[in-house]
Amino acid sequence: MRERENPITMDTMAIYPAYHERYQSVILNQSGNHIFSKRPVMDLLDDVCMRNGASYDGRVKAVKHVLPYFRKTPVIISEDPYILAFPTMSPQHYECTWLFCYHIEKFSLINGKTYVNFKNGSLLEVSCSVKVLQTQLERASATLTYFASGLDQPPAAGNLEESMEAPSVYSSMLPLEPGDQPPFQM
Repeated sequence: MRERENPITMDTMAIYPAYHERYQSVILNQSGNHIFSKRPVMDLLDDVCMRNGASYDGRVKAVKHVLPYFRKTPVIISEDPYILAFPTMSPQHYECTWLFCYHIEKFSLINGKTYVNFKNGSLLEVSCSVKVLQTQLERASATLTYFASGLDQPPAAGNLEESMEAPSVYSSMLPLEPGDQPPFQM
């Protein structure tokens, strides 16, 4: 791969840090491939945002301007096609994982560990609670709805969840029932 290539595409499901001496990040694709990069996660995100017309900081600033998401702000990486991602924790934290909304099936808690269940059947363990993931996905959904619909006014902060419907690309957010096993373990 050339140094300036950015492998973040519509097929990207997650980006997370690589705990490796040569690589700084891992990109998980829909095909199940893991692409290892020598570039940090935030560098990859900023680069793909810039290729789509604005910096990462500019895209975060735009969301914060119209919606009350001042921490762990979801980011629209591309408008055509819409590619939207959200962080599992503060993006400044090294362990932050970025999840790409289109590929998420649901979240589950298995043996005290939180997993993202992707539509392709794979699982990814993350270091946050199911509640945080659900909140982040709701924020991402509201962000996408606002920017994709061209609304002139953001919804009132108190009524955000009632006034925004999730796009049809999201499926059930119900966790696995106690005793259910995931399709496979990572």
